[in-house]
Amino acid sequence: MSSRVEPLPKRLVVGVLLMTVVVLGLGGAIVVLKLRPAALPSSAIDRQVAEWQRAVLANPEDDSARVGLGLALLDAGKTDEAQDAFQEALDLNDENWMALFQLGLIAAPDDPTQALELFKRSISLAPEGNRAVVLIAEGDLLMEQGKPKAATGAYEASIVDTPFIIDSHLGLARALEELGDEKRALKEYRAAARFDPSNQEIADAIARLTDEK
Repeated sequence: MSSRVEPLPKRLVVGVLLMTVVVLGLGGAIVVLKLRPAALPSSAIDRQVAEWQRAVLANPEDDSARVGLGLALLDAGKTDEAQDAFQEALDLNDENWMALFQLGLIAAPDDPTQALELFKRSISLAPEGNRAVVLIAEGDLLMEQGKPKAATGAYEASIVDTPFIIDSHLGLARALEELGDEKRALKEYRAAARFDPSNQEIADAIARLTDEK
């Protein structure tokens, strides 16, 4: 399958941040196996891909290793190969919430309906404290589809799961403003500002809504 390099849409930013955490967590498998390639590839990204490929070969039934490989391939811009790795992880363990989440992110631009289904499954399986990132992606996709009311529910659930993510509050603020609930929108913009006081979009929104009062 051919690889294509594509810039990540804005909604993937949170997913990428979480990917870094997950790769670090899964990296313990590499340390335990003490895998060392005979000749290291030239770049850090290539080395990361090679290490995860060796981890998969060493543990072919380990779905977490497949997820690690998929995340590394995404980092390398090899979306098609990453999709294959996530699907293989899911074939090994159909309750792997991260594989479902990443497959949803990949599907979102071309098949938002499938992406939302994958997000729903991922949310139902993700442990508490990890659901927020999937809920934010769900909310962002619903906003793109012109469904701010449904998006509001996703963002509110993400705040319940993890209260300290700016994207949850900012997404909720945008959705509420679009619904005409300016009072609650202003409250959420101010909540988002606590995490990023220099964010110009947030500052403009607060000024706009304050002036309209």
